Amino acid sequence: MSTTKPSAPALAPTHADPEVLDVLVQSTYQSIKDAILGNRLRPGHKLIHQALAESLGVSRTPVRESLERLYQEGYVTRIANRGYFVAEIDVQEVRELYQTREALEIYALQLVFRGGISSASVLELHAINTRYKALCMENLSRERLMVDREFHLALAALSGNQSLRKILGGIFDRLILKRRVEGFHDLRGIEPYEDHVRILAALGTNDEQAAVGLLRSHIGGACARFIHYLEPGAEPVTTSISP
Repeated sequence: MSTTKPSAPALAPTHADPEVLDVLVQSTYQSIKDAILGNRLRPGHKLIHQALAESLGVSRTPVRESLERLYQEGYVTRIANRGYFVAEIDVQEVRELYQTREALEIYALQLVFRGGISSASVLELHAINTRYKALCMENLSRERLMVDREFHLALAALSGNQSLRKILGGIFDRLILKRRVEGFHDLRGIEPYEDHVRILAALGTNDEQAAVGLLRSHIGGACARFIHYLEPGAEPVTTSISP
């Protein structure tokens, strides 16, 4: 398990000025969150107040307030008599997040077809997918998951609805950053890349029904595979789904 510490905030407390404390809490919160998002504090890692305070050069007060905020946002869990831990994901949360992801992505795709898509935008998506193809030839990694995220968010952004894209980005963050990649055996090769190719082909021929069906299947398969991975003693499966 990673022992890398979050980067220290730029400001250290010198007095009890409420405004200084507010800035310090925000800085401490961001430092811990960045460490979680950067996978330096990994799922299941115990967050010890004193150790965090010392590594960040702050008192325990901003650490305590930051951890409570991260708990409210779902980035950490709190267990009675044990403390705080970097959150891991469970089956129910996977289902809910993928249901929400599917609803948002399908709606965004429908908006794309209503507004039209330029050849330049399609080329940009192909470029992202080419990078993704290379990563699909390797073991599953967080980099691969992030490039897949980039592809889907770039597609959603073509809807022109930036609020939708922002919410969708948060869902991807929860799905990617709260999961372990160790022990996740992916035997699909370049099939996820080919899923993207088929979606782009449907965009190119202006076939909304095919594109929506392909995207829905792609996301549904991803959900099924993730849930399978979370089941105790699960064996690798080879169905064609995205990470």
